[in-house]
Amino acid sequence: MAEAIGVFDSGIGGLTVASAIQQALPNHRIIYFGDTLHLPYGDKSSKNIQKYIKAISAFLYEMRCRHLVVACNSASSVLSSVNSMPEFSSITNVINPVVDKVAMNMGIKSVGIIGTKRTIHSKVYSNLLQEKRSDLNIYELATPLLAPMIEEGFVHNAITEQVIHEYLQKLPKVDALILGCTHYPLIKTEINRFFDGKVQLFDAPKLVAQHVVNCVSERNTVRDSEDCFYVSDLTNSFEKTAQLFFGHSIHLRKSDLFEL
Repeated sequence: MAEAIGVFDSGIGGLTVASAIQQALPNHRIIYFGDTLHLPYGDKSSKNIQKYIKAISAFLYEMRCRHLVVACNSASSVLSSVNSMPEFSSITNVINPVVDKVAMNMGIKSVGIIGTKRTIHSKVYSNLLQEKRSDLNIYELATPLLAPMIEEGFVHNAITEQVIHEYLQKLPKVDALILGCTHYPLIKTEINRFFDGKVQLFDAPKLVAQHVVNCVSERNTVRDSEDCFYVSDLTNSFEKTAQLFFGHSIHLRKSDLFEL
């Protein structure tokens, strides 16, 4: 039986990561959980995010997932402080693979980081980067409007361009930019255009997928069931927006995990 891979995010942005994992490991079942009831995590307290992580990870473990991917930067930033996690074979966050890739590139002397308020205020990216590369000049910028804007389907239009411009003009000149939210790959083209293609952009999906590939012991297994996609709250717009993140149509199921 294939080792199922559990992926969760505060919403449906983590589907960018789930899609990359599916492409890298097509014979492995993915079970996705989007905590749309509590999105965005970026403005939630660490204590509440830890509670959500514990509940969702337990749910995914019960669904026979043995590998866990925390496809949310805000959740990844507090993951190390969560107690009583199920004993997954591996737990992958979306921060370390990106930090490792940036730190290895010695041509990068200055890096910008954009993300939710929670991710930026945690300084998790800058702290990890400084441990590996004390020579780096690091600039962090909270961009709280981007994730909900994308979640509502506002991509590739004038509104997207304007909001990106308002935020990114605040950054000094950098060699690289970390897209510290799993929603942001959907507006990577617009961000690249803002910098006229002169800044290296780093995001999580492919880097995380490769890390998961290295964690999975049986890669040439046979798929025994279909992928499942759960959300804690479901609206009519979610399935349509989910297609933007995942690349093709998927069926979202409503979970009663957080219902009283």
